[in-house]
Amino acid sequence: MLKKIFIASLIAVTAFACTACSNTTRNQLADQISKVAQLISGDVTGETGKSYATQWFEFTVVSITPVAEYAGYTPADGNRLLDVVITEKGTFSDPSPMGTFDFYLDSPSFDDYIYPLDPLDESMMPYEFTLEKGQAVDYHMVYEFPSDFSDLKLMYTEIDETEQEGVTFTINVEL
Repeated sequence: MLKKIFIASLIAVTAFACTACSNTTRNQLADQISKVAQLISGDVTGETGKSYATQWFEFTVVSITPVAEYAGYTPADGNRLLDVVITEKGTFSDPSPMGTFDFYLDSPSFDDYIYPLDPLDESMMPYEFTLEKGQAVDYHMVYEFPSDFSDLKLMYTEIDETEQEGVTFTINVEL
């Protein structure tokens, strides 16, 4: 925690010292300050197409697309499917356990989180796998949710081996 505070302070001092910098440089510094502030708060609100670093891996939500069916699977009456394409790259020195349990949908309408369907084909994220340092993978995750739910968010929360929660990453879903 002290390291994060130190980094935030360093960025703030740099920003104030950069009064003669170009608008582009000031904007880049402002973006960095915002990112550090989000990390300190424990939450990161992101967007599709950008990469985010967790303690164990980097990820990019490439796309989030409503689909009528996936690999021959159609949703139950009153439900919809959402196809999420994600890229993950291992950054931790040791292999990291990964799987469909990592990313979930949330909404104020939900009583509980919604996790992706079990893999329907080879393109979908396996239920469990190991991500090695430097290894990059691309997978689909397909979620089924009630059609009348809105304000969906795709989320990932860091949870360490002692069950302590870290940063929560949130990507708003535009339907």
